[in-house]
Amino acid sequence: MKQSLEEMTDPAGLKISSLVKSYGKKTAVDGLSFSVGKGDIFALLGPNGAGKTTTLKMISGLIIPDSGSVTLDGEPAGDQRQRIAYVPDEPTIFPNLSGREFLRYTGRLRGLDPERIKERTLLCSKVFEMDGWLDNRSGSYSHGMIQRVVLSGAFIARPDLYVIDEPLVGLDPPAAETFWRMVEAAAAEGAVIIISTHTLAIASLHCKRFGIIHNGSLLRSLSRGELSRGGLQDLFFEVTGTSPAEVSDFFRNH
Repeated sequence: MKQSLEEMTDPAGLKISSLVKSYGKKTAVDGLSFSVGKGDIFALLGPNGAGKTTTLKMISGLIIPDSGSVTLDGEPAGDQRQRIAYVPDEPTIFPNLSGREFLRYTGRLRGLDPERIKERTLLCSKVFEMDGWLDNRSGSYSHGMIQRVVLSGAFIARPDLYVIDEPLVGLDPPAAETFWRMVEAAAAEGAVIIISTHTLAIASLHCKRFGIIHNGSLLRSLSRGELSRGGLQDLFFEVTGTSPAEVSDFFRNH
């Protein structure tokens, strides 16, 4: 999809230009281009294997693209990792660390002073309801508890760019709603936010813009206001050529 002249000339925010990444004969990302402005919450959507995680890792600087570029405010994003927080789809914490120790370590990597780390950890502990177990070793944590701690590490950093892969896995409804409120607050402060999720109904409520990719290519980019009456789910099925299977007679016939 061609970008407008304004998108191509305005350097503010995140710019993805003609990204390509292959693994052997498999092309995971194929000429991907889109932009996310400051204060935007952008949902990167697609079926399994569409290239979403590879794209997010290239944006974060964890994978080097074969060609193309990623810029943040007009400069290569790979040179600005202190301004980027990345949350993977399968977050982990070293099991002998407590959640608090992990957050302290994350804050120190970001160059935050101890008092600021303590202050922001206290806030995240309160809003994500971690007070009762944050000092326990993370080897005893559930997936949802690990998810809360790792997401808190991103928010403690207060980066200019949040790159978050499947944030809702393991979160109960209150924690999921807290996450979205934190995201919206960060966007209101001018952060660039890109999130990959399979939860289309929730994404359509909280994200401002959407990009649907399949086989590593961008199929559609649109804003929330451009969604038709059928909504994001129907559009997703239409443009990706996917649909849920007919299963109403499965148990009766098999």
